[in-house]
Amino acid sequence: MTIRFEPYHPEDTEVFVGSAAEEWTDMHAGETGIVMGSGESLKYIPRELLYKYPTFGVNHIRLLPFQPMYFCSIDEYYLLHYAREMHDSAANAELAFLSELMLAAPGIGLTELYRLENARFFGENTIRFPGEYCMSGENVPYVVFKIAYVMGFTTILLVGCDRDKEWKYFSDDYPAEHLEFRSALDFEIKKLGMDYHFKLAADIYKKNGGRIINLSFPSVLDDFLERGTIEDYI
Repeated sequence: MTIRFEPYHPEDTEVFVGSAAEEWTDMHAGETGIVMGSGESLKYIPRELLYKYPTFGVNHIRLLPFQPMYFCSIDEYYLLHYAREMHDSAANAELAFLSELMLAAPGIGLTELYRLENARFFGENTIRFPGEYCMSGENVPYVVFKIAYVMGFTTILLVGCDRDKEWKYFSDDYPAEHLEFRSALDFEIKKLGMDYHFKLAADIYKKNGGRIINLSFPSVLDDFLERGTIEDYI
């Protein structure tokens, strides 16, 4: 079975921004920010870099440990099963972006998480990049790319997004049992979807004068993301 993601039309460059995003539109216009994945390389990123720029952390970033300026979790499995564990990372962020799909879902600690004053709910009609196949792009960093784009960031440094074949995380304590539920085919589809949406995000940034620079371990992402070095940004 062959899965293909058809390229979007290059003339389709208009980004949809819903009313929910008005509060934080252009609040970081022209700045450089850091998007943190959960790959193994994240544990080697110097704190000096992370403290220099506004940061976006996702899911179980507490295990680094590190408190990002912004927090994002749109993974339904993590929100349903680990809301209590992610609570402090979300509560101590300036804004915490959570999937609106889980607003009414039952889960231990989920109500408390969603009642945080700094919580903002992200769904299909919050931000849409032209040509995307799904809101999440099969990976939470893609959602963060969209948020950062609307916030006005023009340079994004991507760290901890390794696309390792074994899907290694930055911490041995990182919950990874959800990977066992995916078949080999599902996982291949997910990776294809990730690649498509990462390339799409890179194209949107580039066409609008921005950049996504990969500081993670070398991977297939280097085929469509600009490669940089940590030393250039410290």
